[in-house]
Amino acid sequence: MKEMIKTAGQTAMESGKEVNNTSSVESFNNKETMTTESHTTALIKYNVVEQARIVLEEKKKFLVDNANADKNIIKSAQVNINKAEKEYAEALKSVKLPITHVEVWEVKESTTDCEIISKKKSEIIIAVSSYNMATTKANTELGKELIQEDKFEKQPLFVTEAGLFYQENIELKDLNGNAVPKGTPNVYVPVDNANQYWQWQAYHEANINSIIKDEQSLTIENVRIKKFESLQEFAQYRGINNVLSRGFNGLEKAGNAALATQNEFYQKVFEVAIELKASISTIVKYYYHGKLLKGKVWNNAMLGVVLDNFQYDLNVGDQIIKTLQDKAFNSKTIKERYMIDAITQFANYTPQGATEKIGIDETLKVIQSLSKDDVKFLEAVPLDKVNEIYSALLTQYFKNQGILKSEATA
Repeated sequence: MKEMIKTAGQTAMESGKEVNNTSSVESFNNKETMTTESHTTALIKYNVVEQARIVLEEKKKFLVDNANADKNIIKSAQVNINKAEKEYAEALKSVKLPITHVEVWEVKESTTDCEIISKKKSEIIIAVSSYNMATTKANTELGKELIQEDKFEKQPLFVTEAGLFYQENIELKDLNGNAVPKGTPNVYVPVDNANQYWQWQAYHEANINSIIKDEQSLTIENVRIKKFESLQEFAQYRGINNVLSRGFNGLEKAGNAALATQNEFYQKVFEVAIELKASISTIVKYYYHGKLLKGKVWNNAMLGVVLDNFQYDLNVGDQIIKTLQDKAFNSKTIKERYMIDAITQFANYTPQGATEKIGIDETLKVIQSLSKDDVKFLEAVPLDKVNEIYSALLTQYFKNQGILKSEATA
């Protein structure tokens, strides 16, 4: 592992030795352009990385040597390993111009019947500008899992030489967020695709993890180098190939989750959303205790995974919708979020002097006791709909409890 994280400075001093890991402090290709200052900085960062690696190895060795020790000692040792891994990761993420291992595919011959492609392993530096599509931490975390899935399709990943950006004085940053000096060789910029923009960062961080865990790093396959005459042509190419791109909308996401998980919750919300012509987010609230699903839950469902602690109640959702329909609330009111938000707020209310929330059963009784005029009034509320519906339900509840008389609210 130590041999895998040499700096450009060391490479320059040790002829004939290559740097072969994404954690390289500087690309060995840049040794010709290194200044004394950058050389010194590289060596300092290398020392930080190396020291973090040594500390982690020491923590791991302690755990192995004390495998039969008291469980508290083992627990403490594991905590120390986790801490050392985080510090090692931070050190690796601070290095400049990290190398990315790729397999460049080049079309050598193309006819109507066949295509001949050559493949060449290479080491390049990936850099992005403010014009590239940004990726979120959540996307990167999920992406690290996706790129190792058997079903993951390794479609072409296009890059272009950084010279186009150097010429226009556009700042580039490497995958660790460090500024790339203008003129740095062997630097390539992703030609973004709506479905693939996240992959570079995901591979990069996955390989940092592989270094920490002392595992085989990943090579990015099917990388294609695209040449452009200008940044304008680069932008036009991206625009033409992305302008109509999009992800799943809410209904499509629920449908795919239903098929991928074969879970009754996703099947139910998908079917009801189609039936009522309502947004998925609103229908989810009816069946998920008035709450929205978090992005991570949706992402897992799209992959066919249902979390162990995923709790819902299809009967309650059905009862609420049926009760509203029986009271002749129009479909527009039922499928808007205001109604279910007000119902949830009311069901979670704890009356003064009581020890428990009103609950869904009592809430349904209150809805059932609404008059036709009450229903018409609630359907016609123009502003602050959630609070108006909530107040109406609360008033009706007090009437039902004998706390308020009808004439007192007339």
